[in-house]
Amino acid sequence: MSNGAGLPEKGRAWEEVEASLRDFQSMDLDEQHERLMTGIHLGDERVHEVCRKAYNMYFHHNAMLADYHPGQRQMQNDVLGMAIRLLNGGDEARANITSGGSESIFCAMHAAREWARECKPEVQGPYEVVMPRTAHAAFEKAAHYLGMKLVRVPVGEDLRADVGALEAAVSPNTIVLVGSSPCWGLGLLDPIPEIAELARRHQLWMHSDCCVGGFLLPWLERLGFDLPLYDFRAPGVCSISADIHKHGYGAKPCSTVLYRSEELQRFHWVGVAVSDWQSGLYKTHGLVGSRPGGAVAAAWAVMNFLGQDGYLDLTRRALVVKDRLVAGIEQVEDFRCLPNECLLVPFRSETLDMTKVFGGLVEKGYFPWGTFDPMFVHPSAEPVEDLVVESFLADLREIGQGVKDGTLTAEALAKYI
Repeated sequence: MSNGAGLPEKGRAWEEVEASLRDFQSMDLDEQHERLMTGIHLGDERVHEVCRKAYNMYFHHNAMLADYHPGQRQMQNDVLGMAIRLLNGGDEARANITSGGSESIFCAMHAAREWARECKPEVQGPYEVVMPRTAHAAFEKAAHYLGMKLVRVPVGEDLRADVGALEAAVSPNTIVLVGSSPCWGLGLLDPIPEIAELARRHQLWMHSDCCVGGFLLPWLERLGFDLPLYDFRAPGVCSISADIHKHGYGAKPCSTVLYRSEELQRFHWVGVAVSDWQSGLYKTHGLVGSRPGGAVAAAWAVMNFLGQDGYLDLTRRALVVKDRLVAGIEQVEDFRCLPNECLLVPFRSETLDMTKVFGGLVEKGYFPWGTFDPMFVHPSAEPVEDLVVESFLADLREIGQGVKDGTLTAEALAKYI
């Protein structure tokens, strides 16, 4: 990465600046190539417009000060209350706004560490976090920053967390067990109730990572999908991370970290509520200080604009798109999709070189989200127009043929990696 341009000696006219911004936009992916890959979680045009207008009303507000501004405080409390109820926290649960899933995970791991220091003094450390290999990379970052040791264990043949393997990895230094609801890339729900019960038996903190599913799974359940428990209905779940900027369709960045009780939330603040300095109590909702007030306003606006019926409608429409994607993808060569419990559509081929498939998508202008072990490409079903789906499937047919006849190589994949 280069250092970029320096600050110009003289300011430029807005018209010139705007033209440059449009040039930068033209270098990025166009909407057709974004909607099923990187530009996901937009909802539809109505939702996107509500989100944009609400964000702009608060675009220069600092949500760090929300507790001191009655209007912002009310919006934030409403958003947190809706998150708690969606994830069945009840009156005892508490929640905090964060800037994204990584911060939510960091805060939950920090709370678990502080909880262990007080409640498990016999653990000498380093504190260990035991989790399946498919858990998000953000746990690695949190463990590094917090001085904790991460223990990843193999998943089962179904690519979900293996509870027996998790238990075998528990040591005297273990303080946290993790499960994903669902895991990023594959869209599979880990057996949260069993992991939470394991945590209860060993007196450990249990975190359910619902960053992807927190604002989707409740609507799938209401549409009749039979899902394993993933939230506070599973006894033993201590904390949950859930991103509003995913299937809550809020503006980025906006996430939540939830705790089963105020007593557990208390550890969220331990060590980071600072008063021993010149300016009095300094206490923020998460790791970061300043954060965008626009993201909170957008979340509040979208949640109220959609309501339960609106979220159900968007989910129904996305499921129709998922069915079309699965059917279309599986008609291409020998591509097969991995059945799962969310809107991700992971697919792979057993005969075609998947690195070349990735490369072909890059050459077609896509940024192909995926996994490398095992190799899957995973578009996400969104409530999009038929043309977006048909264009993707047409491109994939060309890519499959190109890989088969040898005209596509893996060289373009270097742009993605």
